[in-house]
Amino acid sequence: MGEAETHADVRADAVTTSTGASTVPAATSEAAATETTSVPRDWMALIKRMWPFAGMVLAAILWWPVAFSGTGEWMTLPVSAKEGSFLFLGTLVGAAVVSALVTAPWPRFGIAFGLTALGWVMTGVGPGLPGERTALAALAGLGLLLGLWVGARAHGGPVAVATFLAMVAGLSPATWGRGPLLAVAVALPFWIASKDRVAPTILALVRVVVTWLGAVLIAIGLRAGWFKLSPGVLGDDPLEAAKVVGSEFVKYLRENWSDIVEASARAYTGWIWLAVVLAIAFVVAAALVKRQRTKAS
Repeated sequence: MGEAETHADVRADAVTTSTGASTVPAATSEAAATETTSVPRDWMALIKRMWPFAGMVLAAILWWPVAFSGTGEWMTLPVSAKEGSFLFLGTLVGAAVVSALVTAPWPRFGIAFGLTALGWVMTGVGPGLPGERTALAALAGLGLLLGLWVGARAHGGPVAVATFLAMVAGLSPATWGRGPLLAVAVALPFWIASKDRVAPTILALVRVVVTWLGAVLIAIGLRAGWFKLSPGVLGDDPLEAAKVVGSEFVKYLRENWSDIVEASARAYTGWIWLAVVLAIAFVVAAALVKRQRTKAS
């Protein structure tokens, strides 16, 4: 009886060896495959766990360079009536960047408000013209709240992120980073480009460019409106100051919008060529990633 069982086991082993269908190597290969595919998942999980903290640090670092770099000394705000557009747009852009990088509501508000308040304190706003100082503080607060609302809607696919970057590049009064932001914004829709998505890619590109030009027109129009204010008007009658800014904004853009668009296109030609290079890089990188995913599956 025992001898018969032994011969049966030997025959089973012989069949397994001849066919190569051993269950032990199969289990081993499945375990190895599972171990191999778990490595990128672990990295992605680590990035997701670290991002809330990393996003807050990055938002705090980028706030002043993206919003106010070039308008004054480090961590100071433009707080004169003639520079009201810089203050409004700078606080809007800074808060929008913070809101885009920080997903939790209260941390994003705390960082944006804290940095704006710190900039106000470090600017050393003089005691003169208390009405004007109050109006400028309200203007900064309005820009902050609007920026938080805009930045919270920047989360999405590449097209949504590209549109947000184009808006920041057009609105920001900072002299640093507008060109690189525009280049990345124009190139980013090509990350999802394919032979089956020609029309959506072109529409996304048009959307990005139109957003940027619209933001540039708004920024330049507001600047012209605030430059038109007479001294003391903002502090004495903020409503009258708003009417002056609004009327000059409309008038200036009606008369000069085509010249502004042409001048902006010329000024950023070099960055557009960089966007072309980045677009090609994005297409190649996306194709490689897609190929790797196909092989893995």
